[in-house]
Amino acid sequence: MDSQSIRDLESEKKIWSGQCRVSRIWLGVNVHTDKVLHLDLILMDSKGNDIWVQIPPVLIENFKKLLKENHVYIIKNFDINTTGLKYRPIGNPYLIQFSRTTTVHRVPEVPAIPTFKFSFLNASQMAGKLGHVVILSDVVGQLRTHSDAITTTSLTRKTIRKELTLQLIE
Repeated sequence: MDSQSIRDLESEKKIWSGQCRVSRIWLGVNVHTDKVLHLDLILMDSKGNDIWVQIPPVLIENFKKLLKENHVYIIKNFDINTTGLKYRPIGNPYLIQFSRTTTVHRVPEVPAIPTFKFSFLNASQMAGKLGHVVILSDVVGQLRTHSDAITTTSLTRKTIRKELTLQLIE
């Protein structure tokens, strides 16, 4: 089987055959209700391309027992769309969504597929991202100050906020 790159995926192209490593797995949870919204994955291919995956709640138990971080799989029969979301964990604009017809087959370890992908930025580059809210970023720094919790209430929800001052470490 010819292995294709994640980069070959487009919203019109739903037939894909490639090996990918599960880099990360986490539950997407509504922070206000603790309701599980989806199971999320980051997949990586041998060229270092990555894509975000969401598995709907009704299918989580089926796939949770099959998928493990750092294992390599061939995944077929899924939907692919642009994310359309304000925030996403990676730069790829596409999102794979598992369906009832999605199949997952574990393959032997393929060392050519990286486990993680990082994009390191220095403090001035991070400062340049201020207000850019597409890709979520982690930072390493030292907490300098924080405010007391401020609670605001709208018609639909209650929000608790704290202001933090973080000194980034170069």
